[in-house]
Amino acid sequence: MRPLHLGYCTNVHPGETIAEVTTNLEEHVAPIRDRLPSSDRTPFGLGLRLGNGPATDLAEPDTRAAFVDALTRLDLRVFTVNGFPYGDFAAGEVKADAYRPDWTTDERVAYTARVADALAALPGPTHRTISTVAGGFRPDTADAGPTIAGNLARAAEHLARLADRTGVHIRLCLEPEPWTTLETTADVIAFWTTHIHPLGDTARDHLGLCYDCCHQAVQWEDPAESIRRLGDAGVTIGKIQVSSALHLDDPFGGKNRELLLRFAEPRYLHQVTARDPGGAILRALDLPQLIDPPTAWRTAEAWRCHFHVPIGWTGEPPLRTTRADWEAAVKAAVELDACDQFEVETYTWHVLPAFSRRAWGEYDLHDSIVGELETLRAALPETP
Repeated sequence: MRPLHLGYCTNVHPGETIAEVTTNLEEHVAPIRDRLPSSDRTPFGLGLRLGNGPATDLAEPDTRAAFVDALTRLDLRVFTVNGFPYGDFAAGEVKADAYRPDWTTDERVAYTARVADALAALPGPTHRTISTVAGGFRPDTADAGPTIAGNLARAAEHLARLADRTGVHIRLCLEPEPWTTLETTADVIAFWTTHIHPLGDTARDHLGLCYDCCHQAVQWEDPAESIRRLGDAGVTIGKIQVSSALHLDDPFGGKNRELLLRFAEPRYLHQVTARDPGGAILRALDLPQLIDPPTAWRTAEAWRCHFHVPIGWTGEPPLRTTRADWEAAVKAAVELDACDQFEVETYTWHVLPAFSRRAWGEYDLHDSIVGELETLRAALPETP
């Protein structure tokens, strides 16, 4: 059994220059690390979010050296980078811009290469990962499989050359999400079978999957079965993002639907699915579209919403969370030795509706993230 790498994603701390990212290390990451039990502190594994601004900054040798010095001084080790959002992830409205530029573009390839070059120079383990958009926004990229695969092949070749030069192995991990090119486990397996496996050893060694538990819960997938199927299909899971979605039972009972609609906010997409009595899945791009839902949604037994709520929260009926899904995913991944990187990705603390914060008491960002990491640690099964 491989040693496990645990951390949280710093996309919760806005930072669009390397100076801002460095400040976040000092003001947020190190204090959070210091609140953890001593056994979890040193060295502290980091899931670093690098948008295009910080990645471009790190291409300058003196800037990169100063950032490495900061990480070393704070005893932080980077095992994974979130290379999904290219631009400002804390902008007033992100929505579908989070997927752009997509993998049909040269700019996505170039940005990913900048992220990889920076990651390889940072202190951390020999094997690292970068998570990225699974193609792009589905309406823009549904038929772009060959183009996406060709650009992923270019990225894999860059990673192979980087590994030869630095000794650091980086796996680029596509992150399926509702309304991206790849949404479901079946989508991923079909894409790998048709486009990735034929590319050969370099693609096999440097491409993989970022399994986001919230995203797959919104697809109503069985996490343990999904992880087994991916392994059987030769799809390497580079990292698991530990996250919870919202689950609403009996959407049209009383004022139940109003509870979910209170989570509608203007910054991020909150895709929604519903499962009807026959098992069919209905899909909506964003929560506000269901203020006046189509007729088919009115007979659904339950709805699920892409909103990364705190992983320790179970909710209160009729509004619950999919905590059981991420717990099952983590358990299966460890027991099957399918993945050794686990990253808590609750980035929504700043946009949660006020009423929901009562569930975990007085809100403090640092204490809340410490609680998330402790919740993940407690859920990990015993390993030999």
